[in-house]
Amino acid sequence: MRLRAAIIALASLAAVAAISGARANPIDADYAVSQAGIPVMDIRISFDVTGERYRLTSLARARGLGRLFLPREQVAEAEGGLAGREVRPLRYRTEGEWRGMPRRTLLDYIDRTPRLTVLEPPEGPDRVPVRPEEREGTIDALSALVLLARDAAATGRCDLSGAVFDGRRRLEWQSRTIGTARPPVPGFRGDALRCALESRLVAGFRVGDDPARAGQPRRAEAWLAVLGAGQPPLPLRVEFPSTFLGAFRMDLVRLGPSAP
Repeated sequence: MRLRAAIIALASLAAVAAISGARANPIDADYAVSQAGIPVMDIRISFDVTGERYRLTSLARARGLGRLFLPREQVAEAEGGLAGREVRPLRYRTEGEWRGMPRRTLLDYIDRTPRLTVLEPPEGPDRVPVRPEEREGTIDALSALVLLARDAAATGRCDLSGAVFDGRRRLEWQSRTIGTARPPVPGFRGDALRCALESRLVAGFRVGDDPARAGQPRRAEAWLAVLGAGQPPLPLRVEFPSTFLGAFRMDLVRLGPSAP
């Protein structure tokens, strides 16, 4: 479960950098995820910013061998408001299937605090629920990525941290600037911003898990670059290690207006 969540969140990061400026029309970004060079997932991110509001939707579909260990399809959507670099989520939902069982989560934000409206299936006795006080100060994963992208576009760096609640778990995350260099992306000329990303589970552990082991940081790296005049920095590639069959890599394959 943490593996598929990491893939989808990192793919979202690779798209949301584009929404740091106001846009009149929705934009689609298509990404290909591979493991050890083998395609395992396709992800489309659709984002729309109008004035001081944002809406971000991701559709992830497993392909090939990825169907053996990733969900065949999952949709996530976040919407909220913008105030400078600050994001103010209003609603977050996910729908999909895991091991033949439908899963659905809906979070509504009241006074900037997430309220768990729907959780299907409900939390079982195998997990320690996240306490209400542990949800305070958190935002959803997609909104956190919007925050990171807007800050990177404004500062030219990626030094930020925060906390996320996804309905079942609380994770703390941080990013930092590694530097600027030529990325290992064929066909790209010029320099890109290289960012280190890290997330750590701090609440919502499974019963019997060793918190020190389950809470070990998960790390990744992203390369961001400006691809056109007037555009914010967009991630070209995101890479993160895996203990199962080798590292994952996500590459941008298309960016353009949403299909009518």
